[in-house]
Amino acid sequence: APDAEHRPLPAGRSASAREDIMEWKGPHCGQTQASARVVNTAGEWETLWADIGKPPPAELGEHAAAAVFLGSRPTGGFGVRFHEPVTEGGKLKVRYEILVPKGFVTQAFTEPYAVRLLPKTGLAVELLEAGSP
Repeated sequence: APDAEHRPLPAGRSASAREDIMEWKGPHCGQTQASARVVNTAGEWETLWADIGKPPPAELGEHAAAAVFLGSRPTGGFGVRFHEPVTEGGKLKVRYEILVPKGFVTQAFTEPYAVRLLPKTGLAVELLEAGSP
């Protein structure tokens, strides 16, 4: 069985409503700098998971992927929540929000990440932190 931080989670429906979108999250990935990227090719998918330090949990197939790395954080409890993708201005916009700790948390450095498969629509994918235009 996959470990809890590497288990795919159903996260809604794709634009075609034919299959579940898969998502992976975790508190440790070794990426100490905050960044976000869109993955469109199998090679980029392999590189993404090599950067996370885990084997790819699924094939990219006919999907794109959004990946957000929060960089080094001083405690546990940080995370990323993806919003549903929307078509806006001729682009597929994927917004995400950064979740901050509430209450008691692990007192250890973490490098939270989240990866979400997206439908390939032929539109350019734009990854934006929620609240940005």
